[in-house]
Amino acid sequence: MPGCPHLERCGLHHNLAMQAAIRVWRSFYCDGTFARCERFKLVEASADVPPRLLPNGRLLDGADGAPDRRVG
Repeated sequence: MPGCPHLERCGLHHNLAMQAAIRVWRSFYCDGTFARCERFKLVEASADVPPRLLPNGRLLDGADGAPDRRVG
């Protein structure tokens, strides 16, 4: 199965400091069923993607990296 067509331009990899976390997100969304990714959905709709948006629709908390709430 091909990966997400937006992977190289996705800002997710620039927002997560821990490489282990990036590997989990990437295997679950980017290399898997990327159509479920909230970032992918926004790009496909030509909408702005919040820098802290995680693939599951939660926002990355700036303090400790824990998701803090769902968008929308």
